[in-house]
Amino acid sequence: MPGQKDQATTTRLDEQLHRPRLKSGIVPSDTRIYVRVMAGPDKGKVFDLSTGGCYVVGRRKGDIPLSDSKVSNRHAEFKILGPEAYFVLDLASTNGTFLNGARIERQQLLGGEEIRVGDTLLLISVIEGTRPVSKP
Repeated sequence: MPGQKDQATTTRLDEQLHRPRLKSGIVPSDTRIYVRVMAGPDKGKVFDLSTGGCYVVGRRKGDIPLSDSKVSNRHAEFKILGPEAYFVLDLASTNGTFLNGARIERQQLLGGEEIRVGDTLLLISVIEGTRPVSKP
């Protein structure tokens, strides 16, 4: 409006309300978490989830890219949230996500479980008490 000063407003981030998500340190340093492709087009591939966080499984996309045509673009997600807080979630995929043969929406993981997405079989391994072979 004429005669009024234009006051610019800005949005400030309240550091107490918004804390950055941890990218490391979520899982104890002596614990390793792996996803191994046991069957399917990508058989033999291994993905390291040991740093923690969220990992999307998708067809040629995401953090765990698979070339299986029956896997959705955003099929499932692994959430590594802390010690013994490991989860798998189906992301409303067309063909579903199966844990040890049963269709799931969200399920906690302990290690040793088999997860099927499309025609791909994944094995979750949680190895505790590891020691580094060499210094990082």
